[in-house]
Amino acid sequence: MSTATMRSTAARSGRDADKRGSAVRFWLAALAALAVLGFLVAWLGGWIRFTTDPRVTEILAMQEEARTKFGANGGPTTLVEATAAVAAMSTIRQKVDALPEHLRPQVERAGGSMMRDMFRGRINAYFAAPPAQRQALLDRQIDQEEMMDKAFKMGSAVMNAVGGRPREGGSTSSGGGGGRGGGPPSGGGPDDRNRWRKTNIIDRTTPEERARYSEYRRATEERRKERGLPSGWPR
Repeated sequence: MSTATMRSTAARSGRDADKRGSAVRFWLAALAALAVLGFLVAWLGGWIRFTTDPRVTEILAMQEEARTKFGANGGPTTLVEATAAVAAMSTIRQKVDALPEHLRPQVERAGGSMMRDMFRGRINAYFAAPPAQRQALLDRQIDQEEMMDKAFKMGSAVMNAVGGRPREGGSTSSGGGGGRGGGPPSGGGPDDRNRWRKTNIIDRTTPEERARYSEYRRATEERRKERGLPSGWPR
């Protein structure tokens, strides 16, 4: 092969390499532009934020305030406190309902976690009490459930009277209500409730915790029956 031919071949190879390099740079630039455009769209649409949305911050603060105010003794101790707790929960629920869909999971997770922590606290208190004192503790907890149930029914009656929307589920128990409160979905079928139990109880607890839960539930139901009260499971 002559020197001239070798030079020509090398020149063509260089031009081909330049073309390939230009094509790669073009596609990289195009992909970068698409990524920037996608980020801008997501940011303008509120899907990406570098700070917590102030509406979410407000609801989280309200949830924490309600937990501190009404959960200190395992729940309200008077009907007045129970009514105030229901009013606070209703206000929080209305604010959650007003959020865009993509922001709701943040506060719903926090609310569900708070409900589980409160319920776990009731179970732990039962097993930490001396056996001779457990019945008195169950009576206090059942009284709290009944007060909350009455407060929810009163709230629903008021909402119906003024033409508002009553709370989903209509009543509550120590395990939490349906919808946004962190409990099983209201009005769902057995499959819906089983999925909720698996996701929110079974998958998040140990076998020992579930055994304690079952014993606590049995003891509570037995005591409710002794007092002539209807079953509290599920509410």
